[in-house]
Amino acid sequence: MRRIQKIIIISMVLLFIGGSLWAAASEDIVLTLEKALSVAKEQNLDILSAQQELVRAKGKLTEARAGGLPSLNLGAGYTRREKPDLAGNDEENIFGAALTLTQPLYQGGKIRAGKQQASIEIQQAEYYYVEIAEQVALNVYNRFYAVLLEKENVKTAEDAFAFAEKYLDEVKKKHVLGLATGLEITRAEKQQAESRTALIRARNNLEVAKINLLELLNVKLDTSYTIEGNLSYAPVAGQPEESLKKALAYRPDYQRAKLQVDVQDQQIRIAQSGLKPSASVSGSYRYDDPEQAYYESGDTWQVRLTVDIPVMDSGLTHGRIVQQKALREQTMRNVEKKEESIRSEVSSVYLDLKTAAQVLEEAKLNLKLAEETLRLAEVGYREGVGIQLDVLDARASLTQARREYSAAVKDYAFAIVRLRKAEGVLTEEPVLP
Repeated sequence: MRRIQKIIIISMVLLFIGGSLWAAASEDIVLTLEKALSVAKEQNLDILSAQQELVRAKGKLTEARAGGLPSLNLGAGYTRREKPDLAGNDEENIFGAALTLTQPLYQGGKIRAGKQQASIEIQQAEYYYVEIAEQVALNVYNRFYAVLLEKENVKTAEDAFAFAEKYLDEVKKKHVLGLATGLEITRAEKQQAESRTALIRARNNLEVAKINLLELLNVKLDTSYTIEGNLSYAPVAGQPEESLKKALAYRPDYQRAKLQVDVQDQQIRIAQSGLKPSASVSGSYRYDDPEQAYYESGDTWQVRLTVDIPVMDSGLTHGRIVQQKALREQTMRNVEKKEESIRSEVSSVYLDLKTAAQVLEEAKLNLKLAEETLRLAEVGYREGVGIQLDVLDARASLTQARREYSAAVKDYAFAIVRLRKAEGVLTEEPVLP
């Protein structure tokens, strides 16, 4: 629980200082992955909403505590009416005031159960905050990695376009010397046009990825920023059994589900209070207009002890108890279901991690082969033992291999992030380069 409270306190501090830092910056903002995670804690709308859920839960505890504390009520009244009599008085003014203090003594355990339930719901709200923070962090990684991937794709597209321009110049020079045909020039020009289109598309995809990231961070789109970072391959070691043990200890959604069982226990106690006696004591002081009072003094006071013992409610309380016990059983099944879901998620993530590592190795090998194929195709074309189509096909294959390699690195990196999320420790053990 101290871990959760620490996360919330740090996030609240960042909330107050973060906005001013962003507003005050006049130069380009350098947005690293670590900075993006920090900004998300400060400004993401889902996190801000989760903080209010904690405030609401604390208000509910205050309300529950008030149920066992004394209440003081003050009332006053004034009446003016006609009252004809022999003396000629046809109106009268009646003044009165009363002050009442009431203290509940016993409500069949309802007050105590309500306070315990409210305390448990505060813990649930804290876990809910961490749950939302974990999900937002996962989304930040996903969109930040998407930006980095599109940056790599832009570099690949720029390299392909530069090659196409250089190659077109070489073919034109060969054509002047009679070593290349007009068809070869046309093919080279077609490659250049396709490379230019691919570059335009890549740059547009990069801008879209940046917009998606800033939207998640709740940052104004007109903010001047520079996103820095690189996709990298860093193998991770782990065991599913260890990760599952960690997940069952730290996953906030699982802890919140278990706490809901405790909430239902208190709901049962509240329902059972309908069959138990209740007692309260109250004292009141009343002032009445002396001219209209029935007694010589216009002041009266009284103390009252009230005890209610339920005798018969025609099964009303029994029905409520049956409902709450049934809800508790449903809650227990939900806990079991959540545990099975976590087991499946951890196993699935490890399979995805293994697959991503294999795909990455294949993409790395394919990239080397594509580079070598292009080199050999260019040598063969220069020596007259190859044809132009071999070069063009090899260049297209290299471009595709680079894109696939970048995507494979991104998928593996994000699989590691998903593993930390499945373990419930993503916000405490961030995956940073």
